[in-house]
Amino acid sequence: MDIKFISVVVCLLLLFNDAHVEAKKKSHYKTTAAEDLPAPPEPSKPAASKKKAKTVPEPIATKAHVDTEFSIEDVDEDKIDEILKDATKNLVVFFYDGRVKCPGCGEALSEVEEIDDDIEATGYIEVVKTDDRRVAREVGVTTFPALVYFRRKNPILYDGDFKDSEVVWRWIRAHDEIATWDLSDFDFEQKTDSFSPDEGSLDWFVMFYDSEELDCNAFIPVWETVAHKLRGLVNVGKVDVSVSDDVAERFRIDDNQCPVFLLFHRGKMYRYTDPAKDVRGLANFALQKFKDSRGHRVPEPPTALENFYEHVKEKVLDVVEDNHTLSIVCIAAMIGVITVALIFKAYKIKSETPVEKKVS
Repeated sequence: MDIKFISVVVCLLLLFNDAHVEAKKKSHYKTTAAEDLPAPPEPSKPAASKKKAKTVPEPIATKAHVDTEFSIEDVDEDKIDEILKDATKNLVVFFYDGRVKCPGCGEALSEVEEIDDDIEATGYIEVVKTDDRRVAREVGVTTFPALVYFRRKNPILYDGDFKDSEVVWRWIRAHDEIATWDLSDFDFEQKTDSFSPDEGSLDWFVMFYDSEELDCNAFIPVWETVAHKLRGLVNVGKVDVSVSDDVAERFRIDDNQCPVFLLFHRGKMYRYTDPAKDVRGLANFALQKFKDSRGHRVPEPPTALENFYEHVKEKVLDVVEDNHTLSIVCIAAMIGVITVALIFKAYKIKSETPVEKKVS
């Protein structure tokens, strides 16, 4: 009986000691944890922590305002791509900063939300917001807040302020149409008439860019804004040098300089060299500032035969990429045709040359 009693006492002492050690461990953790400050009861901690993770760092002045059920939908790059796949829809994207505090973003968002219903009542325009930095970079957004309007996947950058929602709404309605001309190897001279323009014709301001270079392609929204600023005063076009390399070669466009802006005025071309490639600077250059720089004579355009040769070359290269065997046959056939044509031309010239008579 004594032995059993002693055993029970020993067990109780051991259990008490373990509990005391564990309590000391917990007490030690609480007193040494840097983040342990007076806080609400433990059950409410996870919810508060979750909310904090969502709002820190605070992207705009009042995050609670952003997340209300009446607010504009917050999306990522995948959702934006999904909306843009619908060719019948235009898209307004409001960009805010999700990394640092941006008091102006909250005020600007409030103005956009005032016209949200009016915009979507058109039936063909959706409105979203995002803090996706990759999407911002793709459309040339470097400061926040910002707004980009996609018209059938063609973006244009809003260059005004957000003090008045009606001003923003009028801007959206006024920029439904695309103002920039797409130019290529085959129609550049036909559309611009850069070498010998007619008297009184409008100048052309052309951006040479590479659609395969992210940072270069990001200038398209800014360029479209410039096109609307100059509408009716200067024609604005763009050339994708990754596709139209002949035009790029004609005007000696350096691959390392992207984009390049050339103004064509009365048979001369003027290059924009200002480091600040913003809407105001570009528009002012096209209207007046180009006169302060030196112009160069526009290179002579390729002949119809040269254009035909380039066209055939492009087709041959396409065939080479698609089918190697077929390409060899086509190239051989082309060489044969050209050879026969040259022989025939030589024979014709020879037959037309008068034979000199020998003098006795």
